[in-house]
Amino acid sequence: MKRVGVLVSYFSRDLFRSWTGVLAIAGALVFYLVAIASVIGDLDRDYYALVIGGFFGFWSLLLTVLLADRAHCSTSYMILYRLPARAAFLAAVTLTAVLVTGILEIAVALFSLPRLEAPVTASMAMDLLPVWVAWLALGAGLGLHMSELVRRGWSRTALYGLLALVLFVLSERQGGAAVGLVDRLSWIPSFIVDPGRWEWLFRAVDVLIWPLAAAVRVARAVPYTVLESLSPALTLLLAAVFYGLAASLFNSKDLILPDG
Repeated sequence: MKRVGVLVSYFSRDLFRSWTGVLAIAGALVFYLVAIASVIGDLDRDYYALVIGGFFGFWSLLLTVLLADRAHCSTSYMILYRLPARAAFLAAVTLTAVLVTGILEIAVALFSLPRLEAPVTASMAMDLLPVWVAWLALGAGLGLHMSELVRRGWSRTALYGLLALVLFVLSERQGGAAVGLVDRLSWIPSFIVDPGRWEWLFRAVDVLIWPLAAAVRVARAVPYTVLESLSPALTLLLAAVFYGLAASLFNSKDLILPDG
């Protein structure tokens, strides 16, 4: 853990000594000005919870990709040589992205409090914080697989396309219940000749994103079940699976790092 802490400090300093760190802060500021400050009237809880949480979950993904790509250079050889396991290097990259994004999210959330139509209660905070943390972790886990540091030959385009599909499926859910994707996609006859044949795939995607859909219900304070209240923990588990897979790929990867 001490090694990971030292690496987090190193990656954080390296980030904010570059334009990447400036852009990370500028992106959060632009988000606040566009999505919060420019809104006419008070913000309701749903908007506050989902827009801030969703944006910074994506920001965590993007920052993880940028940090991992910055670490994908020859100067990392000496760091990796001194580590007993490569997983510590990857953990430091992930933790740096989550911490930096989390600090920016907290700052935006605090500055947005005066815009809320109702004051924040302890119950609201207890609902939101686990969901936001889980989305940050999941974004970082996905970001690792989109970075040059981890991926092994596959296309980033395919990964971003898969992520877009998952987000599309999530957007088609209402109140956490699956909307018929077969019906939604039946207007593309050239792509899906027999929609029923693909129903098993849509059901599989529904199962995979269930923790996210349930977390949306929790964040919105829509009446949710005891099982759905565990969705942040399930989302964190999903993020841990993505990280474990990334660590496994990184440990067995032949590293040929470019000069940088």
